[in-house]
Amino acid sequence: MIARRGSIPVLAVLLAVVAVTFLGVYRQGPDLASLWSWLAAGCGLGAPIDDVDAYILRDLRLPRLLVAIFGGASLAIAGAVMQASFRNPLASPDVIGTAAGAAFGGALAIVIGLSDLSVVNTPAIALVGAIGVTWLVFVLAGANERFSVANLLLAGIALNTLVGALTAFVVTFRFDNYTASSRVLFFLMGGLEGRTWEHAAITSIGCLGFAALVWPRARELDLLTLRDDSAHSLGIDAARARRTLVWCACGLTATTVSNTGGIAFVGLVVPHLARLLVGPGHRVLLPTSALLGALLMVASDLGCRLLPPSLNLRLGVVTAFLGAPYFLFLLARQRRGMAL
Repeated sequence: MIARRGSIPVLAVLLAVVAVTFLGVYRQGPDLASLWSWLAAGCGLGAPIDDVDAYILRDLRLPRLLVAIFGGASLAIAGAVMQASFRNPLASPDVIGTAAGAAFGGALAIVIGLSDLSVVNTPAIALVGAIGVTWLVFVLAGANERFSVANLLLAGIALNTLVGALTAFVVTFRFDNYTASSRVLFFLMGGLEGRTWEHAAITSIGCLGFAALVWPRARELDLLTLRDDSAHSLGIDAARARRTLVWCACGLTATTVSNTGGIAFVGLVVPHLARLLVGPGHRVLLPTSALLGALLMVASDLGCRLLPPSLNLRLGVVTAFLGAPYFLFLLARQRRGMAL
């Protein structure tokens, strides 16, 4: 267990290194030397740097970094919660329509022009869409009276399909406007361009708030991986605990996707990688997943920026490219296990 817990400080150091690289390594603008000078000046140890460089570091790069860190952590924690709650290694945060609802809300805000009025309108309406679709899934599944994993998954699949169709329908209204339609497309593909302190605040508060609700329930997550009757015999109301935890996972997903757009596979892949490092105990698995998720998101966005601009590679495409092969590996392994 000591060796497993040692993974957490190692991941924290790796995340710090990647974060510094994220802030100081760009094709143009302030470099690492400017970053160190800015940090030193902030601590009263040196002269202030150029105002333009300070603005770029403080108001452009740092909010984008914070959204990547807290967004990746949120999706990873949500994935770990979903997989334990559903007792399914292939469960992910978008399984019950939360991500689809956020995508629909964000696309709607862009199409009707609310995103032009304030930078927070798109994430705010995306957040409302995510919460609304998630609530509707719970209502259709009857989960408020008696939690049923099968009903929740079926309702989630149905609402995912319906909301996806509505999102596509909304986008068709802007086919004649290249600027608007491209903004919708870029949002749906995921990305961190133009993130502000408002976006960073929403993402970080959502991550810290819902993670604080999940952390004390780590033992419940361990027990939920058992059969419900076994969990009852060990002292928890499995249905109530699962319902509460799934709502927390939806909150983590909603506050992230509303600010980042569509980010695929982080919530599916990262918890599996964390289990390989520290085992299945959620007391250690949750912080490990959070650090791995943040590391993956920051590194993926860094890769997007360092590649040639002509590629115009989106963050959601990078995470999907990294996660899809591992998803297929998990699927193949599960099928072999069922065959055995």
